[in-house]
Amino acid sequence: MYQFRKATEEELSVLEMNGCSKLCSVYGLDCTDEKFALFFGKLITLFGEPDYTTDDYENMYSYWIIAEDGQNKIYLEVCHGASGASVGGKPMGTDREQEKIYMKVAGELISFIESAEPSDYEWQGFYEDYDINVKYTVKDGIAYTSEYPAESEEDYE
Repeated sequence: MYQFRKATEEELSVLEMNGCSKLCSVYGLDCTDEKFALFFGKLITLFGEPDYTTDDYENMYSYWIIAEDGQNKIYLEVCHGASGASVGGKPMGTDREQEKIYMKVAGELISFIESAEPSDYEWQGFYEDYDINVKYTVKDGIAYTSEYPAESEEDYE
């Protein structure tokens, strides 16, 4: 069983330089905006503020999470990108055994996150591919989402 924590500033500086590979989507085909909104609230509960947030739906937030089991340290990135919430791994090589370990730990991390109560928050941004503004709000454990057309370039700022 792994313990999960947010990467330190020192760890983060090394990790960001090297990138990461996507391991899995959090919800696969069963995704909804409400689930994505709650998932972000649960991340805030467990790990505090993300390493970064933007107002771009396809690059909403990122958390670098360290999974430790006493012997091993696994580096995972939880982020919201073009396909919604996902987990990536570092380093991802061609070694099938290493990939299996990362997939197992990513699954444990997702289960850990899903077990948390979501924090209240509000996020507003845009989804440029569809020319829409998006708003996620979590209040008292309930997700509220809305989308509305962007009327001008000013809506993106």
